[in-house]
Amino acid sequence: MELDHNLYVVIIGDVSGSKQLSGKSRYKTQLFLKSSIVQINEEYSNEIEAPFTITKGDEFQGLVIDLASAFKIVLALEKLIFPVRLRFGIGVGEVLKMGSRLPIEMDGPAFHRANAALGVAKKKKCDYYMNSINEAVDILANTTFQLITAIKQRWNERHYRLFWNYKDLGTYREVAELENITPQAVCEALKNARALNVKSAEESLLYYFRKYPLCVNGNGQMLVEGGEVSL
Repeated sequence: MELDHNLYVVIIGDVSGSKQLSGKSRYKTQLFLKSSIVQINEEYSNEIEAPFTITKGDEFQGLVIDLASAFKIVLALEKLIFPVRLRFGIGVGEVLKMGSRLPIEMDGPAFHRANAALGVAKKKKCDYYMNSINEAVDILANTTFQLITAIKQRWNERHYRLFWNYKDLGTYREVAELENITPQAVCEALKNARALNVKSAEESLLYYFRKYPLCVNGNGQMLVEGGEVSL
């Protein structure tokens, strides 16, 4: 067993409110979750270090190469499994692989941080929470995550549908044609729901995660094998 000194991102997620599900509803939700995870593992295979796996009936985890990929996957899962709501803990750090490609057979700081982050997400009733090696990055990301969650909590199914269609299609006109309404109605609905602010926040976080590498510790030093180098 050897600690991999590369930094990875662990995502641990579970179904929000799953304890209230029982019988047939719980079974259907688990099947829905399983099919969504299979699709994610296929579509993002180049960005996944260890495939997403269900670890309990309503909990799953996976190992991803970087934060930008992790956030893209979180957003994709959120869309795929809607209207079921998920909560995510995102942890950054080293991983003890123990010769396996299954997350359930791995351990290490990244897993511990992701598990702790999921606990905070549940406590704060936030959709996503992150625990990395850089406190400043965590504060920036988690404040944004909480604002996104606060806005989305006011949405209904129509708001989500318009939001995702607009993200996919890019214009009010194309969304209006799909929804059989006017472009003005699409624009007003998105603005009133603050959906354009959510889109901007998501894009800003993705830009930030792409621009700044994982391998920076809380002291602003680049982590390298055998030591640290000041940036």
